[in-house]
Parts: sequence; C-alpha cells; structure tokens
Amino acid sequence: MSWNFMCNVDRVVINVLDKEAYLYLPDLNYPDMSSTIKNFTSADAECNTIYVYVDEKLDLVYVLNKDVDRWEVRCASN
Repeated sequence: MSWNFMCNVDRVVINVLDKEAYLYLPDLNYPDMSSTIKNFTSADAECNTIYVYVDEKLDLVYVLNKDVDRWEVRCASN
C-alpha cells in the first residue's frame, strides 16, 4: 500500500476498534484533506474520525457526518 498525504509525515496510527485515525506531521506541514481521507478509508473503510497533529499539537479533526455521508473539517481549539 502506498500512501501520499501531500506533505511530510512523522507517524500514522489507526485505531480500528474506535474507528479513528491519527496523523502526526512535522512543523509547517499540512495534509491534503481528500488524500488524507482516501488514505485512511482505504486502510479501514469504517474510519469515521481523523485527528491531525502538527508539531505534536492537535490542528484539525476530520469527521464523517453520517447523516449526509460527507466529511467535515473542524479546527482544533487552542
């Protein structure tokens, strides 16, 4: 399996039990949303939440809105 997040990646974690994924990126790196969702859902079709950390700080959360079957992005509060 080949993944491309369109940025540099430190670490990828998939929690299949909770249907969550975690993407850890170095400072000043930001992923492409559609590529990120495609990468994780290809590994786990039931994934419904993706947490994106930049420089070890939560930056974004992608959440699947099941009512409309569409992914939404939420900015992490500081």
